[in-house]
Amino acid sequence: MNVIDCHKKKIMNLPKLLAVPLLFLIANPETVMSQIRDITFGDIPREDLEMSEYNPDPSADAVILENYASTFMRSGERIQVITDCHVRIKIINTDGLDYANVELPYWSGEKIIALRAASYNLEEGQVVQNMVDKKSFYRDNASRYRNILRFSVPNVRPGTVIEYKYTLESPDYFSLYTFKFQEEIPVRRCVFRVEFPGYFEYKFVTGGDFKIINYKAEQKRVVFGRSTIEGFSGTWRGSNIPAYRKEPFSTGSDDYFAHIGFELSKINIPGYYFQDVSPTYQKFSEKLLDRDDFGGYINKSSVVNEKVEELKAQGGSGTDLLRRIYAFVSDYMMWNGYNDFTASASMARVYREARGNSADINLMLLAMLRKAGITSDPVILSTRENGLINPYFAINSKFNHVVIFAVADGKSWIIDATDPIRPFNMLPTECLNGQGWVVNRHGGSWADINNGEHYGEDVRLEMNLDENGSLTGNATTVYESYDAWLIRKLCYLQGEDAYRNFVQASKPKWKISGLGLENLDDSEKPIIEKTTMTIPDAAERSSIFMYLNPVVDGRTESNEFHAGERLSVIDFTCPDFWKYSCSIKIPDGWAVVNLPQSVNLRLDGGGAVFTYNISAEDGTIRLDSEISLSTVTFVPERYETIRNFWSSIIRKQAEVVILKKEI
Repeated sequence: MNVIDCHKKKIMNLPKLLAVPLLFLIANPETVMSQIRDITFGDIPREDLEMSEYNPDPSADAVILENYASTFMRSGERIQVITDCHVRIKIINTDGLDYANVELPYWSGEKIIALRAASYNLEEGQVVQNMVDKKSFYRDNASRYRNILRFSVPNVRPGTVIEYKYTLESPDYFSLYTFKFQEEIPVRRCVFRVEFPGYFEYKFVTGGDFKIINYKAEQKRVVFGRSTIEGFSGTWRGSNIPAYRKEPFSTGSDDYFAHIGFELSKINIPGYYFQDVSPTYQKFSEKLLDRDDFGGYINKSSVVNEKVEELKAQGGSGTDLLRRIYAFVSDYMMWNGYNDFTASASMARVYREARGNSADINLMLLAMLRKAGITSDPVILSTRENGLINPYFAINSKFNHVVIFAVADGKSWIIDATDPIRPFNMLPTECLNGQGWVVNRHGGSWADINNGEHYGEDVRLEMNLDENGSLTGNATTVYESYDAWLIRKLCYLQGEDAYRNFVQASKPKWKISGLGLENLDDSEKPIIEKTTMTIPDAAERSSIFMYLNPVVDGRTESNEFHAGERLSVIDFTCPDFWKYSCSIKIPDGWAVVNLPQSVNLRLDGGGAVFTYNISAEDGTIRLDSEISLSTVTFVPERYETIRNFWSSIIRKQAEVVILKKEI
């Protein structure tokens, strides 16, 4: 039973006298729905079929012509939230054909009914409709709580209009339907209407650029039980809404699309019943610990007792024991690819099958750590793909993962055991999404989700330049944290030869004669890569001049911040540094006649540094450079300074040393 079910159970256990008013009907559902039916299924305007380009955005591959939805409540044996949806999409070109493959997500307990879908084409001047066969609709279980209804619309080509319409029935009146006004393609027109009785008070949860939406609200009389009472009616409209363009260095979640959702905060039936149902995190913690698939899973863990005693008997305590238990769980358990914050089966079954979702694995780790005497608590979070957590209301759908907060030898870590290649103190990058909620009987608390993870690359080259402009020498590169993990992952899955092939392919101008890796099997150490190579024609040569770029490896050649403006938060995931040290011995009979200027740049407002220090002495060119990113997130208002900072790096790294042959 989830938290929402617990709230509902309390309400449904009210005395019948008090519960009667909860069974209500909107005054006239047919009237309500006639108001949303601004379009009729199958009645496609000819101009939409003849459209060859969407004028507000000529680059669009497809456009949502109409997106209408209406949410209201009705009663029978129980309260249901009904949402009627009607969508039309115009396919502009072949790149838009994928929009004919439709996915309709919905939660367990919900139903999609009355689904109709069709395509429309102009053939010899006539409108030809092709309905989707009902046998083509199929359902897929994305997780224990999430389902997807999929179908493909037939006879689709550039110029086609596709249309689908359905009704979503949901028993969940704690969270009403979330409507997206904005998509990855333009939206010509959208309308969303919501009605509910005044006994219910909802908080609006909005996101994205909501300035593009027009909103109108009014009080409306609705039939509630045997009475007619005041209710809420709201309408949100948008037109010519631009496509949301995915921006580099962003979470890519739906948080940035213009959207609205509703969370129930109070039920107030004057003279009968009042309840503040705002889902606080403290209440959420208590309910989770009482659930069979969370607290019960942790407590019913005798199946791991023998293994814990075996690991303890190997000696050591504190951090050493933590590492040993982590190593066992991450090696023994296979992650099935699904993230969740609740277990999918009993621990006995999960342990026996040695396979499970992220909660199965990490909550097993928690149980074993506690049995070993290591202080630890579960931490629920939302991954980057799933979006940001609402810091004020504990909403089930905003959580999709659980990790472990553990303390040993006076130090604390956030731990995830779903990948045996990662060290115990490194989280998946998907987890680095702000804060998570520590669940315990003391009310819980917020925790920063990171252990100091970063990207780190330290490159050192010793090179010799010949008179033909070729470089020969060796490079030693130290990879830290995520950079080291990525190399280990490739070598683990495909072998070291695959990594060598990858390096050669990524450096096509290099002729690599040797490449070796150190510390590959020790996940807690940096990886050291040693390379010997020749770079033919590294310098451009004329009769008496050579032009050499001293940034031989790791040069930034393009600026991903090329757009004129930024809408979403800039999120680099974690800190990052690149250090570069290169010495180049020039050939006898040549002299350096021009060096780039050394610079020391700091990002306006702080958060990043770029240094470039170059010198030439005793026939050797030496460059020491570093790019260091210490701040992870930046508000869009700082976009221009970040874009200019990266442009300065690119320009500086493109500069060359000029050498002249002595005559």
